Amino acid sequence: MNNQDCDVNTGMRPGSALSKLAWLVAGVGIGAAAGILLAPRSGEDTREWISAKCKDGIDTVNSKVKRTGRQVGDWIDESQHQVTEAMSAGREAYTKAKASAS
Repeated sequence: MNNQDCDVNTGMRPGSALSKLAWLVAGVGIGAAAGILLAPRSGEDTREWISAKCKDGIDTVNSKVKRTGRQVGDWIDESQHQVTEAMSAGREAYTKAKASAS
């Protein structure tokens, strides 16, 4: 029973790699927020910059989703073609086997 308790609690021990990573991510986030809020730009300029970055990110995601959709569609079409060919070959083999058995 003690082994199970130790295994469960090893994830976020002080000094563990996961704990260090969590602190690093938190620090980067806080630093980025402070940098944006304390930047020498005006609030309006900062909001426009954030808005432009968000729009760029959305455009990037949309283009990648479309490209992935096309790739999946192509993969499905190719798979359907292969299945159709395999079924035709199977039917042909069945017909030949049936004719030769008669």
